[in-house]
Amino acid sequence: MNKVYTKKDLNIISWKKIDELIDKIHLDVLNYIETNNLKIKYICSVMRGGGVPAIKLSHMFNVIDMLLMQLKSNIETKKIDIKIGLEYVKDTNIKNDECILLVDGNHCTGRTANFAVNLLREKFGENVKIIYVALTTDYTHRYSVKNLCYTTWGILTNSSKELSKEECEKLGINYDFAPVHPWENVEEELFELNKYSA
Repeated sequence: MNKVYTKKDLNIISWKKIDELIDKIHLDVLNYIETNNLKIKYICSVMRGGGVPAIKLSHMFNVIDMLLMQLKSNIETKKIDIKIGLEYVKDTNIKNDECILLVDGNHCTGRTANFAVNLLREKFGENVKIIYVALTTDYTHRYSVKNLCYTTWGILTNSSKELSKEECEKLGINYDFAPVHPWENVEEELFELNKYSA
C-alpha cells in the first residue's frame, strides 16, 4: 500500500450503517449454523475493534458466554503483541456441535485474525470449529484467515489498495472507502492506515 491517508480520506460509518452490517453478519452466520446443525458456545471479541459488534451479536444469538482477547500489531518488532490472551479460560470443553464466533471490527490483511485463531486452537484444541466475522473486510484478503469453518463480513473494502479503480467498479466496491467505526479515534486510525505505507 503506497497511499498516504489524510482525514479527508476517512469515512466515518454511521451507527445506522453499523446496525445494518451487524444484521447482515447475523443472518449469514445464522444461516450457516442452522444449515450445519451448530450452536455458538462462545463469542470471542478481538478487542478493541470487535467489542461493540461482539456484544450486539451476543444478544442477537442469545449467547451469554463471551471470551475476550486483545492483540496489537507491533510495528517495531513486526510481531503481534498479546495484551490479553486466553489464560483466564478454565472451561475448554467444546462439543462437536458447538463452535466459537470470533468477531473483529476491521479486517485488512488477516494477520491479527490468524493469530487469534491460533490462540483459540491452542486453548480449545485443533478440532475446534471457528466462525470468523468482521464488520469491514478487505476484498483481496477476505479469505486469508485459515482453519475456519466459515467466514463472512458486513461490507467489503479496498483498504489494502491492491485493487484498481476499474476492478473495484466491477466488484461494486468503493475504491476510496477508508472505514472508521463511530467509536474509533480518527487520529489513531490515520496512524494505523499509514504505518505500513512508508
